[in-house]
Amino acid sequence: MTPDPSPGQRAKIFVLDDSPTFLAYARNLLESEGYSVSTFDSPLGITREVIRQQPDLVIVDVNMPSITGDKVCQLVRSASYARSVVILLHSSMPEADLHDLAQRCGADGYVPKSRDSKRLVETVIRHLAGRLRFLSPRVSKR
Repeated sequence: MTPDPSPGQRAKIFVLDDSPTFLAYARNLLESEGYSVSTFDSPLGITREVIRQQPDLVIVDVNMPSITGDKVCQLVRSASYARSVVILLHSSMPEADLHDLAQRCGADGYVPKSRDSKRLVETVIRHLAGRLRFLSPRVSKR
């Protein structure tokens, strides 16, 4: 079970995507919402980092060159701690297909790639709220 952050501690989010543009966008957006964000441009070693740093939520790109996001999800889920981390798949594939893939691989949900920053933030908030009683003061006012 993921421990609740102590008062004043920010929820920790990992973003895994092979696009430097998306990584910068996601970091800026989520940090502006009060989250602590670490970005990764390769899935190599991601399971180790999840175990070591114990993030609250991981956003995983589905279409990466070395290994697909659904496989990354399954690898992360195989680690004992990582069974409780929130995992969201992220892709530009049709939403119905993304939903089905998330269900099949054990992800907690998904967020389609789009220019709608509000949807990304709302999806993160909704999934973290289900696991944590803590949200940053800025986010909890919404």
